[in-house]
Amino acid sequence: MKINNRKQRGATLVSWLIVASLGVMAASAVVKVAPYYVEFNNVKGLMRVIASTQGIKKANMRQINQKIEKHLTVNSLYALEDAYYNSRPNTPKKYKTKNPFTLKKDKKSSRRILTVAYDVPQSWIGNLFFLIKFKHAVVLGEPDVVIESKIDKSEGERKKRKLNLR
Repeated sequence: MKINNRKQRGATLVSWLIVASLGVMAASAVVKVAPYYVEFNNVKGLMRVIASTQGIKKANMRQINQKIEKHLTVNSLYALEDAYYNSRPNTPKKYKTKNPFTLKKDKKSSRRILTVAYDVPQSWIGNLFFLIKFKHAVVLGEPDVVIESKIDKSEGERKKRKLNLR
């Protein structure tokens, strides 16, 4: 009888199955989440179109909401549509959410800033969910101006001070 003293090289069937299952899980996560990021790019386009509309600098929130509703029905922005229509006054209390669109006036430059912020819960496997948070802001009348989110930074600063990290 011949004895083989060479050690085994390469992966076993079990290790290949583990790697393949991890790959399938990552692919399923991408398939579940990617459409919402594509939709968010369309939301950014919607915001840019609204910000570049003539006479929008003096428009009130009702007029802006009319423009938003027109774009929602045409562009099929389902996640934003759910968040927007669940914020309406006639929505049952069980489903009521905060309006994803806010209009603020910048104190320093007196520019008006339209912000959209909404969350998308997406189920993944069983009772595991992704919670995707989207936020974008534009200056009305200046669609190409990029605005940093000072709210997120100030929240982090407050948490650091509270934990005495600084």
